[in-house]
Amino acid sequence: MRLTGHRACGVAMALVGALAAGAPASARDSGAGAYLAARQADQRGDVEASARYFARALQDDPDDRALLEAGASALVAAGRVDEAEAAAERLAALDPSHRIVALIRAAQAFKRADFAAARALLADQPDAFHPLMLKLMQGWAAQGAGDAAAARAAFETVGDRPVLRLFGQYHLGLMLMQNGDAEGALTAFEAAQAEVTAPTSRLSTAHGGALEALGRGPEALAVYEAALAASRFGDPAMEAAIARLAAGGAAPLLVASAAEGASEALFGLAGALVGESGGRVALIHARLATHLRPGLTAAQLLVAELMDADGQPELALAAYAAVPGDDPLWTRAQIRRAAALEQLERGDAAVEALRALTARETHAAEAHIALADLLRRREAYVESAEAYGRAIEIVEAAGRADWTLFYQRGVAHERAGAWDAAEADFKRALALSPDQPLVLNYLGYSWVEMGRNLDEAMAMIRMAVDMRPDDGYITDSLGWVHYRLGNFAEAVEW
Repeated sequence: MRLTGHRACGVAMALVGALAAGAPASARDSGAGAYLAARQADQRGDVEASARYFARALQDDPDDRALLEAGASALVAAGRVDEAEAAAERLAALDPSHRIVALIRAAQAFKRADFAAARALLADQPDAFHPLMLKLMQGWAAQGAGDAAAARAAFETVGDRPVLRLFGQYHLGLMLMQNGDAEGALTAFEAAQAEVTAPTSRLSTAHGGALEALGRGPEALAVYEAALAASRFGDPAMEAAIARLAAGGAAPLLVASAAEGASEALFGLAGALVGESGGRVALIHARLATHLRPGLTAAQLLVAELMDADGQPELALAAYAAVPGDDPLWTRAQIRRAAALEQLERGDAAVEALRALTARETHAAEAHIALADLLRRREAYVESAEAYGRAIEIVEAAGRADWTLFYQRGVAHERAGAWDAAEADFKRALALSPDQPLVLNYLGYSWVEMGRNLDEAMAMIRMAVDMRPDDGYITDSLGWVHYRLGNFAEAVEW
């Protein structure tokens, strides 16, 4: 389960501080080429090159503290956790309470199902972990050791803040489902749902699974449909759950073991860091999540997104390619893969990939929108409008409508010279959402350019300026319109 928005901020900033406190304060002053190459790769976000060079530097100087700290982190970020463990153990001889050491040791204890070791580590070094992660990992270590009472106590005492209650109740429900207590799990998932403003995919999957286990299929369907309706252009996981339920298939456990529970905790914490200043910390947690559970596709996708955001589309491509073709998130991975290809200036390949995707996933609105957006950026406006049209058909067939699709198709039509179609789309966008400054500005400006509906056009642009007075794109439009209408004094003001 990933968090977004303001609820993630407190967790994110605390995690950044906690892990950053264990980072080296300054560069090692040895002048070694491998070390310098590693630092340069690290600065440009190339985690694989960074890990490779740090590993090489450690061969030459295996007991240097700065190298061990940076090298262990870099190796985890590159997904080389077993190698990172070797560096962490050498670092432990210098600083046994170092945070990266504790994090790697805990993950490896779960990987080896050594829950006694995990519990001992978490008990002996609580300050090495963020309080939220400490409680969740303690809960799953206790569950793995067969101590369900201690696991429950850990999850129920995560904290009183809404975001902490959300995590605690969610993981409590996952644990109870493992233990065959679907009724108790349902209560926990309902408590977690009470802490979110809109349904999330993983929580809804777990919630619906508990209802299915209790023989309450129609209620499970309602949970899945509510989450699907809350998504903007569809949720592959919810669509898959609805299709499975309709076919009479049983809901699998979202988390089937203590190690998978720890993986889920690491993934959730990684998600809390997305968009914050701790991109590398988020990547470390996401990599540990996939290390514990290689089949956790959502975490694989997060790894790819983090590398993409760090300016490494080449690395992201490989991560997107690792998503299996039968996974509900495969379509999303292919969309992101196409975006990475575009970043690499391989636009033709990106278009080809999205055309193949839309041919296979004919009812995936996201895929058609991605193709339409790409074609619009490449100035293939007629084809772009056609792709937006297909997306609109899919969204409307699902009983939804989105003003942005009509606005974007309107722009494509206008650029293609099909003004009547463009005008109709802009009007439909405003009918769906009357106070959209982008649409008001675009339609109003276009009318002025054509000498049509001048009073209404000026009123629309003024309304857009009132809503976005600091948007230079919109305020410039008002100045230009005044100039076109001969209002030179007013034009100068803008």
